[in-house]
Amino acid sequence: MNEFYKIREDLHKIPELALEEFKTAAYIRSYLDNLGLEYKTIGTSTLVFIPGKTDKWIAFRADIDALPMQEDNDVPYKSIHEGCMHACGHDGHTTNLLMFAKWLKESIEREGSFNNSVMLIFQAAEEGNGGAKYIADDPDFCEKDIKGVFALHVSPDIPEGVISSKSGPITFQNINMDITVTGKGCHGAQAYQGIDSILVAAKLIEAYQSIISRNVRAIDPALLTIGSIHAGTVRNIIPEKVEMLGTVRLLSKDLVPLIIDRLNDINEGFEKSYGVKIKMEATPFYPPVVNSPVLFEVLKKSSTGKLIEGDPLSGSEDFSFFIEKGFPGLMFLLGTRSEEKDFIYPLHNSKFDFDPKALAVGFETFKNILMNMENM
Repeated sequence: MNEFYKIREDLHKIPELALEEFKTAAYIRSYLDNLGLEYKTIGTSTLVFIPGKTDKWIAFRADIDALPMQEDNDVPYKSIHEGCMHACGHDGHTTNLLMFAKWLKESIEREGSFNNSVMLIFQAAEEGNGGAKYIADDPDFCEKDIKGVFALHVSPDIPEGVISSKSGPITFQNINMDITVTGKGCHGAQAYQGIDSILVAAKLIEAYQSIISRNVRAIDPALLTIGSIHAGTVRNIIPEKVEMLGTVRLLSKDLVPLIIDRLNDINEGFEKSYGVKIKMEATPFYPPVVNSPVLFEVLKKSSTGKLIEGDPLSGSEDFSFFIEKGFPGLMFLLGTRSEEKDFIYPLHNSKFDFDPKALAVGFETFKNILMNMENM
């Protein structure tokens, strides 16, 4: 277990944002070089190819990027990069896959090649940039005969060492919203001379929420969040523009046209009612991750911890791009929650942390998945 801790702590100290994971990629490649494993680079992503006795492939993926957050944990392995933190556990995912690479190398040296060939994907830019899509479109991935693509994601909502997954949809579709409301700036004491973009934006946010509560069936899970609002510089000036960023999450891709049509309808109505201009880009991005029923049965045979069939995550994951390419895939959640150790903070929180010993369950499960896929 000591190496799990060392690798995780090394990576946790050097978090890097999407497409800027240069130190992280160098660390990964140095480790692979020491193992003598061949790999291909795609930007800061790294693909490892381990040939087996057949040309049928099993792929395992870990994401490597971090988030633009200041870490609030006072630990020896705290981030040394100001304003950047591994708050989503990707350092743990990467640690798990590096240790899996080491085990693969040692197993082959002892016992010879596996029946299946193995691909390890150290993927850049999961956090909002869709790094998986670049790999999914690469010929060295998409032209192979891939029997399954697997990934894990740590979860502080699940007890340490417990695995959660299910057949079918496990994450949500997302729609990225970029909105600019343009009114007419003026002195705050003569508001009648302008068009208050902030007031309109506030009403617009409320109107958007009516889509979820009044246009989507109650049995269809859907969420809409405005997570960023920027406007104005001083207290007594009504600004000309308000810029907002938001996201919609849907379990069913079939709802995407309805949501976008309703957003456009509301924007058009507000333009006519308030005299503003509203520019919006509503872009469907990450599809839902839909777990293969066949691979879920493999997971049930392979799990070394307690396995529960949990609810889908309302978050989105670019692992879905591998599945969208037509290959069967499966993602499972690995519990890291421990009240005793105060590992209770959610993902994307400045105090998120976990004990790397939980990774051992994911590591053993990966090993069992590979062995159980040998004769399929």
